[in-house]
Amino acid sequence: MSWLFRKIPKTPPSERLFEPPEWDWAQADDVGWWVRADWKQALLGPRGLRLEEWRRNGQLTVVKTGPHRVVYRAELPEGAVYVKHFLVPGLRAKLRQWVRRGKGRNEGRRTRYLAAIGVTTITPIALGEQRKRFVLFENYLITHAIPETLPLDEFVERRLPLEPVHRQARIRQNLAAALGTLTARLHDAGFVHQDFHPGNILVRMEDDDDQPRLAMIDLDALRVCYPLSWPEAQVNLALLNHYFWLRCGRSDRYRFFKTYLRDREISPPDVGAFARSIENATRAWAERLWRRWGKRCQGSNKYFASYRGHHSWSIASRDLDPDIVKALLEDPDAPFSDRGTVIIKQSRTTTVAETTLMVQGRPTRVIYKRFNKRAWIDPYLTWFRPSRAWQSWQAGQHLASRAIPTPRNLAFIARLRPFLRDPGSWYLPHETYLVTIKEEGSITLGDYVHKVLPTLETAARRIQIRRLTLALASLLRKMHERSLSDRDLKASNLLILGDPSAPEIELSVIDLVGVRLLHPLPKHRQIQNLARLYLSLADVKDRTRTDALRFLRAYLPWGLTPHNDWKGFWRAIAIASQTKIERNKRRGRALS
Repeated sequence: MSWLFRKIPKTPPSERLFEPPEWDWAQADDVGWWVRADWKQALLGPRGLRLEEWRRNGQLTVVKTGPHRVVYRAELPEGAVYVKHFLVPGLRAKLRQWVRRGKGRNEGRRTRYLAAIGVTTITPIALGEQRKRFVLFENYLITHAIPETLPLDEFVERRLPLEPVHRQARIRQNLAAALGTLTARLHDAGFVHQDFHPGNILVRMEDDDDQPRLAMIDLDALRVCYPLSWPEAQVNLALLNHYFWLRCGRSDRYRFFKTYLRDREISPPDVGAFARSIENATRAWAERLWRRWGKRCQGSNKYFASYRGHHSWSIASRDLDPDIVKALLEDPDAPFSDRGTVIIKQSRTTTVAETTLMVQGRPTRVIYKRFNKRAWIDPYLTWFRPSRAWQSWQAGQHLASRAIPTPRNLAFIARLRPFLRDPGSWYLPHETYLVTIKEEGSITLGDYVHKVLPTLETAARRIQIRRLTLALASLLRKMHERSLSDRDLKASNLLILGDPSAPEIELSVIDLVGVRLLHPLPKHRQIQNLARLYLSLADVKDRTRTDALRFLRAYLPWGLTPHNDWKGFWRAIAIASQTKIERNKRRGRALS
């Protein structure tokens, strides 16, 4: 994207950042410091920044770490401060520093731009720049902590659900309006935040007020451009919309959009087309992001690590104890004979057990699944398609990336053969293993509808069937909207998490061998999934065709309106169901 940069008028000398008289200069080794006079003693010692001193005193915590920067929070008597340490880990970062200003100086200067348009942001109190032979390397930016604030994503996911329902609604509405006003101010001034997500927006709530106060951080990603075209605004709005697209209803997003347009100084030529373009751009952005997240489980990174044994290899979550992974590589079958292991299923194709492993330093119940070698040709088939365990491992990552509930992946293990024992396929996986978290306090939907539901009184049973119908429709609609299908989606492959009588029924997908990622998802895949689920619930007591129609109405985006060919869906599901029944009958297999 080409940006036209607007020249910002220089501020008067009395208001300039990192210059006298308000700022003092200090040199410590090869780091030069511009620091506010009233903070100099608190921040700098004889050897420069007092980082190690704060660490020894227990005043320092690491907020965020990565290859390009580390963020600390220091609790000082003068008040809490954040220290942002910008690193130069590679040649590209070094070259950037040689030809451009440092990120700390850039971020500090941009605080003035936001303050000028009435957007609350951080307040710099010190800037440190490491120079060697006049070339800039690492640099620091120290800012005041904005008191009593939370990142917006943390507020939405953790704080807001704790409020009473009626107050949640008011806060949600006010939050959408406040965010719309903030975004309109940025865009009218020609500012675009290239990392525009809720983690870079802080929110503060007063005890007696439902009106949120917003502040913006991480200003190195703020760009100044003028004029800001509507296509460029659309891209920036889609970046923000991606987070709320999964977590908010249409009414809240519409309230944001309406406030944004009201507070802009100009309006788009076609509001409807502009709104649709934002939704389309959001979906395209989400697909790219989800696919990138979905690849995390394929190698070593901050979330997963790869291991190799004598005749085995593994990719495991970093939450799983590395010593446990190494022991599993030596003998992947050992957990099946451990004390405390419970065998859940044993068949020709799979062996499933519940056992205990160390996860995040704590003994945790996990599901340990072995995919058995069914025939001599199985290893050779991995030339053409992944093994069943890898398909499940990858599917679990895709579901987690797209916010579809499923037990968390812990490890994938592939066992090979010695060359002398199997010279033709020694390098191919023979047995494969999958380790996932055990969802405590859960029951499969199949067990619930066949064992628990019939014991309820008729009225209670009807209420529960309706609630389950809507929960199932919501889950399947989300999966299909996010390009996921499951050819083996049946009641026994769905978990009810927690209390089934809770106000919100939580469902989770298990046994993911049949899950596929297809974008866009073909209609025949939707029909197959719907028919498979329908057949697995066909014999539920007191479940009627009206419940099936209610499910379809909740599943389709426009319900039973002419916008949907709901009758076509109904007939196609009936045909697919009958085809499945006849096929199983010919093969002598029972429906499940």
